[in-house]
Formats: sequence, C-alpha cells, structure tokens
Amino acid sequence: MSTSRNFYSIFSCTLIGSSLALSLFGLVSLIFSWGTVVEWEVWGLRSVMVSFSLVLDWMSLFFLGSVCLIAGCVMKYCLYYMEGECNLSRFGHILSLFVLSMWFLIISPNQVSLLLGWDGLGLSSYALVIFYQSESSCNAGMLTVLSNRVGDVAILLSTACMFSSGSFDFYLGLDEAEKGMVLLVILASASKSAQVPFSAWLPAAMAAPTPVSALVHSSTLVTAGVYLLIRFSEALVDSGVAWVVMFGSGVTMAMAGLSALFEVDMKKVVALSTLSQLSLMIISLSLGLKDLAFFHLISHAMFKSTLFMSAGVMIHSVSGSQDSRVIGGFSVSSPILSLTLGASNLALCGFPFMAGFYSKDPLLESLISGGLNFVSGAMVIVGTGLTVGYSFRLIYLGSLSVSPLSSSSAVEDMDGTVVKSVSMLFFMSVVSGFLVHWTVMPLGSPSILSSTSKILVPLASVLGGFSSYSLAQNSAALPGRTMLKLVEGLVMSAWFLPFLSTKFLTLLVTASGFMSIKVVETGWSEHYGGQGGLELFTTTSSLIQKVQKSKGPPGYLVSTAVFSVILFFSYYVLTLLSA
Repeated sequence: MSTSRNFYSIFSCTLIGSSLALSLFGLVSLIFSWGTVVEWEVWGLRSVMVSFSLVLDWMSLFFLGSVCLIAGCVMKYCLYYMEGECNLSRFGHILSLFVLSMWFLIISPNQVSLLLGWDGLGLSSYALVIFYQSESSCNAGMLTVLSNRVGDVAILLSTACMFSSGSFDFYLGLDEAEKGMVLLVILASASKSAQVPFSAWLPAAMAAPTPVSALVHSSTLVTAGVYLLIRFSEALVDSGVAWVVMFGSGVTMAMAGLSALFEVDMKKVVALSTLSQLSLMIISLSLGLKDLAFFHLISHAMFKSTLFMSAGVMIHSVSGSQDSRVIGGFSVSSPILSLTLGASNLALCGFPFMAGFYSKDPLLESLISGGLNFVSGAMVIVGTGLTVGYSFRLIYLGSLSVSPLSSSSAVEDMDGTVVKSVSMLFFMSVVSGFLVHWTVMPLGSPSILSSTSKILVPLASVLGGFSSYSLAQNSAALPGRTMLKLVEGLVMSAWFLPFLSTKFLTLLVTASGFMSIKVVETGWSEHYGGQGGLELFTTTSSLIQKVQKSKGPPGYLVSTAVFSVILFFSYYVLTLLSA
C-alpha cells in the first residue's frame, strides 16, 4: 500500500511541475508565434507516406498543461477517495495510461498517430468504467465502449479518405476532394463527446470512480471530440455542413439542461452539465469561433474538475450514496467543501468575475452576433437558463444546514489531502478566466451588440435559471400532474436515449429471434424440412425392416422395388421441371 501511495504522490508532483513548464512554453509560443512539427517517416508506398507526427504549438502546449495540472490534482485526490482499495496500484496504472493516451491525441496532427491516442482513450476508459466490477459498471462500460467504437470506425474511414492526398497530416489543410471526410470527423467527434444520438453513455459512465469522472469530464475523454473539431475547424466551416453540427449540438444542449433539472443522481447532474457545455463549444466551432471555444474548454476543465471532486467528497461522506436528496448538512459541518462546491457552480453559471464568466459570456455574445439561426439561438438561450437552474438546485441540495439523514451532520471538514488537491483547481476556477482573457488568449476584437442584445445573456441566465429552478422544486403542486409526470419521465430519461441505445436494440434482436423460432424451428419450414424429413426416413426404414422380417417376398426385392419407384419418380419430376 505504501508503494502505491508513493507512486501516486510522485506522479502527482511530476504532473503538476510539467503543467507549469508546458504553460510557460505555451505562453512563449503564443507571444513569438512559434510552433514546430516533428515527423518520422514510418513507411512509404509510392506517393503515400505513413508517418508519426507531433505538433507543438500554443494550443497543444496550453491544453497539455491543463491536462497535466488536473491529472496531478486528481492523482493526489485518489489517495483520499480510493483509500483502502485493494487494487489501488492497478487503478493508478490504468489512470496513467488514460492520461498518456490524451497526450498523444493532443500533440498528434496526423491521422495515423492520432489513432494511438484515440483508441487508447477508448480502451482505458472501458477499463476504468468497469473498475468496480458490478453489473451496473459492466453495462455502463459496454455501452461506453460500443458507442465510442462508432467514432473509431469513422476515424478509420476518414484516414482511408486521406490516402489519395499522399499524406495523413491534417494540419496542412484539406483540398476540395477531401472535404467529404469532414462528415466522418463530425460523426467521430459526436460519439466521443456524447452528442445526440450518442448521449446515453455519458450519464451511464458515472458508474466509474469519482476521480475518473473528474478527469473524464474535465480534460480528457469527452473533450477529445471537441479538440478534434478545433483542429478541423477551418475545414468544418468551409465544407458547408456546419449546420448539421449546429443543430445537433443545440438539441443536445437543451436535452442535457432539461434532464439535469429533474435528475436526482448528483454525479449525473454534473455529467449532464458537462454535456451542455460541450454542446456550447461545438456550436461555436460551427461558426468558426475556435479560439473562444478553446478558451472555454480550458476554463471549463478547471471548474468542472473542482465540482466533481467536491461532489465526490460529499458522496464519500454519506457512504457512497449518489442520491442528492439524502446529501446535505455540509454548510455547517464542512464550510470549505460548501465554498468549493458553490464557487465551481457559480463559475459554471458564468457568474461575474469567475472563470466561466470570461469564457462563456464572450462566447454567447459572439454567437448572438455571429449569424446563429433562430432555432439554434433559442436552444442556446434555453440551455443557458437551464444551466443556472440546475446549478442553483445543486447548491441548495448540497449546502442545506440540516442533514436529511439525521438531526445533525456527522461529516467533518475535508481531509488535508483533499484540500491540497482541490485548492489549486479551485484557485484556477476563480482566477484562470481573468488571467487567460487579459494576458494570453488571442481573442480578436470584441463583439458589438445593441443594448437589447447585450442584456439578453444575463437576462436569460437570471430569468431562465430561477423559473426552471422553481419548476423543478414545485412540480408536485402544479395542475395537470399526470401530463407533467409523463413530461418528467421523458426528460429524466434523456429523451429515451438510454432505452434506444440499449433495451430497444435488445428487444429488436429478441423479437427477431422469436419470430425466427416460430417460422423456422416450430413452423411449416421445420415440418417440411428437418423434422419432416427425419419422420419420413424413419417411417420408411421401419417399414422396410418390417417387410424384411415378414414371411412374404424377400426383403431385398421389396427394397429394390421401392428404391426403383422413388428413383423413377424423381427422374420424372426433374424432367418436368427442366422442360
């Protein structure tokens, strides 16, 4: 056990130190407009070169720094959350493989080398989701890996589409003949970032340990699809299919917000909030706002990891229950935990001067002024209001002064290890938006909006948030309870996407098998086929045996006569058919 703890501590310190160094290199790369590509030729076939490439520019360096910082803090957090786990060493090695795969994906500008990180994420995420080896973990892991395999197939097909260009490097840009592969890239990104219709696996993956969720939903697995679209943003805008991405992400954002508003599982609420923010980033990419999308990706990673780690402490303190209705009493017994939970939720809402405000507010203003169509714009506004609603609901449930389970909370304040791991991410959740917005990000000119449009974002946040929160809290007292219950069932089931992804396919296969049994195995086909032929030959053989044992004509004469009749009848039938 001490060896495992030393591994986690050493790896955590190494990652945090690497984060600082990579962020400094990224700043230098941005200031001096410096970037480099390292390429090794692996194999050549006539005019096609298969190479292993690495790109180091300001975007990849900053993202690497963010991943290293979050992974280092999560590694430290694992010492608290996974304490007493008999497979702690195995968990640490799988988590390290998971982070390493994300590194390869970030620095790979080549479709061939990209597969190393892309498939590594899928394999290691499956191993992490099923880590607890329960039935729910097994089902969630299978749903996760099968949903992601759709994206893996799309990546392989897009790689094949690039074969005609003689190079698999997508940083060089795409010609007109290659833009058909953009649809495949969109499909791969949608499956990895859990966009509709692949949204079912993201809440199901909450069966994984909370440290895994903090890493997956902040900077690794689900952000891989967004990062891939950032690299293909120019081709996405030029291809003319950006409206597909815009509409699909708008639907996903509205669906995730409504589902989170009525969800009772605390981890699933946070997971659905991640889905909503990823949809916002992808919508901005469809309009070519890749710098703003990347900025929001970095700031979102900081406060979402803090939110997950705070929720994990609350879940760990109530014996592993994830039901938000039995979690409470932390405002008095654990003020530090209440502070980190509330601040990260406010950053998620875009509260002024938090990290989310500096990335989310300019992004929404740019979307409003950047040619967003009416349907997608309405979905973005609705999703923004719902974000405030479920965030305030989460703060209310987690910060009650009285515990729902007892008259007084027995939970003490956060462990020292948790404070060390959460404090750095909490600090970044507060100040990273200000620092990055004013010193680092090349965001270009600000959006020029009218007074009405300028107030639209905060007005939608306040009114939508409080109205949706009131609806969720007082839904039992509203008239038309039966219809409302049906709507709640539709919303809480994420528009039946889990059913369509799992039980619908199972029922379809089962129904087709039952129909096959009725028609083939117990129907007329079997009567005139296998069983009918068996009965015919059995009866004939029995008859021949009886004749041979009788005192009549010799058996061989009867057998020869019967065989001759059958042969003549068969020849006659074949002659008629050939004529």
